[in-house]
Amino acid sequence: MRTFRIMIRYVLLISLLGMGIQIKAADRPNVLLIFFDDMGYGDMGANGASGARIPNDSAFLNAKTPTLTPNLDRFAEGAMRFTNGHSSDGVCSPSRYSLMTGHYSWRTTLKKGVTGGYSKTFMDADRFTIGKLFQKNGYKTAMVGKWHIGMQFYSPSGDPVDLGNDAKVLQKNKIDFSKPVMDTPYHRGGFDYYFGTPASLDMPPYAWLESKDGEVHMLTRGGIVNNDQEVDFSLAKVATNKDLAEGKRFGRPGVNDPDFVYADYLQVQAAKVTQIIAERGKDGAPFFIYVPMPAPHTPHTVQKKFEGSAGWTYGDYVAQTDFYTGEILKALGDPNDLKSLAANTVVFITSDNGPESGAYKSSLKANHDANGPWAGRKRDNYEGGTRVPFMVRWPGKVKSGSTDHPCWQGDFVATMADVLGYPLGEEEAPDAESFLPVLVGKKMPEKRRAAFIQHSSSGQFAIVDAAGEWKLIDGTGGGGNKTTCDADNGETLKKGTTCGTPRQLFNLKKDPGERVNLLRDPSPDILDKEQELYNMLNAIRGNSDWGTDGSSNVPR
Repeated sequence: MRTFRIMIRYVLLISLLGMGIQIKAADRPNVLLIFFDDMGYGDMGANGASGARIPNDSAFLNAKTPTLTPNLDRFAEGAMRFTNGHSSDGVCSPSRYSLMTGHYSWRTTLKKGVTGGYSKTFMDADRFTIGKLFQKNGYKTAMVGKWHIGMQFYSPSGDPVDLGNDAKVLQKNKIDFSKPVMDTPYHRGGFDYYFGTPASLDMPPYAWLESKDGEVHMLTRGGIVNNDQEVDFSLAKVATNKDLAEGKRFGRPGVNDPDFVYADYLQVQAAKVTQIIAERGKDGAPFFIYVPMPAPHTPHTVQKKFEGSAGWTYGDYVAQTDFYTGEILKALGDPNDLKSLAANTVVFITSDNGPESGAYKSSLKANHDANGPWAGRKRDNYEGGTRVPFMVRWPGKVKSGSTDHPCWQGDFVATMADVLGYPLGEEEAPDAESFLPVLVGKKMPEKRRAAFIQHSSSGQFAIVDAAGEWKLIDGTGGGGNKTTCDADNGETLKKGTTCGTPRQLFNLKKDPGERVNLLRDPSPDILDKEQELYNMLNAIRGNSDWGTDGSSNVPR
């Protein structure tokens, strides 16, 4: 078996050499993965200029340049930008799980919706993750930011709890916050170091957590911004219930560290990532850092210095998000400097789903189209729900430009396994397909998976064929929001009935805005195409309305 694996690795290495990628053990690329929360395709200027009028006195944006994301736009100039890159789902938790594992979340116990701040994890302990991939290949791994895949808190008597977003944990003495937290990214994700928060910034508990000496604890004073400049991590200590408060500050009411400043989250996060990058620069170890931001998801807690940057609150928050993304990228150095970390770092930047309804609607009033040219938004099966910012930069290896290659975020796991010459096992990232050929300007192999899945917040399925041409939605509407937007920003579309008929069939090559459901007045050929895609969908999801253990049949 060992000899067989060595032969496989040799064949994969030869394949990589044929693609123009030459990887020596000492030259393994560092990897930085930045994952936004609710950033829509149209929020990023590189995907199309904003129509918003930038204030002349904006401190962070240029009034002459209609964009909210100058740092991302500069990054895009040196990256490959995927115009048909997707999240796996229309909401947070399932997208994050699938990004980490290359395994669709609806194959787990999470069939719809999201987890809460105190929810137990739905990630199996032995589930292969991208963090574990890098650990197996000698990398130092770290995660800084929002997890939202569940973790295990404990009661004062030591019993595990599963409390969702319970607002009265302290009042009713349901959790002992001094106890170690389990099933965190440190335990399940393959991360040697974790500093972050359990879930969204509108879900308790509102405090930083950190791994140290083999345990993960919730902190008080985890990261303090001094004089609007430096971040002080030296004051952090393990929190006890007496250190915490309970009530409403932003988002849902619940437990919070009184010294936790919501608006400072991105600055604290960027400072911690910068610190880790500096440490890796000194020791020379290859690293993988996962940076899931809680922004621009609600609450839109804008630091004072960013207020008025764009002219409306959500726009200001996107500008703030872009700025701290730029600070993280700056820590890598100049990608054109061969001696910099950036020169040998793969950077993948993307978002978990499309824009939130409130953010989208407030942005329209400012003449900014957060979901771009697509129908639908966060939660929906329409393209605006899952077609998101999606860019990869690898200086000297990946040419800059754009591609319409259709793929989803779990494919990054398989792509990096391909780069490292790591042969994925049958249960390792089973739904993921490497897009390394696309990155290096080659054609995808003839033998490929037939399609990939888009999933809505209510559990509705859509399937897109490998060519990105045909899309079938297994229901009569978007499967997410009660009402949602069409491609012309009219609020004309509805949630519909999951698994209801007539289903919706679109030719995305001819009709990327999903304006014409071809099943409203189908020809025999269209009915045949519907049946072909429906059979394909059932083969992948396991012939179950909610999804089970079917197979994506990805060639290995």
